[in-house]
Amino acid sequence: MTKSRGYPSILMFGGPGSGKGTQGVVLGQMPNLVHLAMGDIFRGLDKESDIGKEFLSYSTKGQLVPDELTIRVFQHHVAGLIDGGDYQPDYHTLILDGIPRTVKQVELLEPVIDVQALVYLVMEDKDALVARLAGRAKKSNRPDDADRSVIENRIEVYERETAPVLGSFPKKLIRKVNGDQPPLAVLRDAAGCLVGVVSAKI
Repeated sequence: MTKSRGYPSILMFGGPGSGKGTQGVVLGQMPNLVHLAMGDIFRGLDKESDIGKEFLSYSTKGQLVPDELTIRVFQHHVAGLIDGGDYQPDYHTLILDGIPRTVKQVELLEPVIDVQALVYLVMEDKDALVARLAGRAKKSNRPDDADRSVIENRIEVYERETAPVLGSFPKKLIRKVNGDQPPLAVLRDAAGCLVGVVSAKI
């Protein structure tokens, strides 16, 4: 993947329950970082706007949102942040969670973002991961997601789909973090991965 001149970005990767969303939110509180979760962007769309209606034409039918539309929604959201003064590309670095999720999205984003680093939260303790997801499902009152077979399938699907995406980036950009640690230890290591990448902007 060639270097782009797009928005400076850090990619957060990790399987279901790895804590990437939690870590991204916390890191996004730093003065020169802006956390963007694609799921939140989709949920925040104006359902009466043209792009919102296009999104609903897929989501209401339970269909996957096409890669091209996903990227357009992302660019539309970032443009809005810039217009509102909430994101300044010359100062801020984006922390992206949930995008890119496919190799096609990586290709479409190549001229849009400039990937500075990829933080990959790795959880080797599968039993602990399953227990964490089951506990989270109970709290959110989604009993189907508490079924071990369902959880294991989600993990397998993620690993199968993520490997090609990770392979689309130079290994020198990938920083692996032990996600089996307590949250504060994960935060320490994740933040440590970014020292020297974005600290010069503070």
